[in-house]
Amino acid sequence: MLIKRGYIMKANFSLRHNDLSYVLIQDNANEMNTMSVTNDAENVVKFLKDKAILIGDAILYYIDTDGRVDILEHDGEGNFTGFKLGFPNENEFHRIHG
Repeated sequence: MLIKRGYIMKANFSLRHNDLSYVLIQDNANEMNTMSVTNDAENVVKFLKDKAILIGDAILYYIDTDGRVDILEHDGEGNFTGFKLGFPNENEFHRIHG
């Protein structure tokens, strides 16, 4: 368990990009021996919303421990609603998002 800005988090991740259209985080579970973002999705979404990193309907992309870039879906109010397939790797993601 990690404490991240006053939150007890089971997952460890780093913020790679954020603006009003999308947020990109990277799962650090393999490096830190913690729960993955996938397995702690509810807390990750809540944390990002509460810290005003995830705003409104911005897309929340995450680089998982296998290098895929997928989406954590949310309702815009800080509630995780599901997963969505994104890109097979970070290079494909950056071809679209620069």
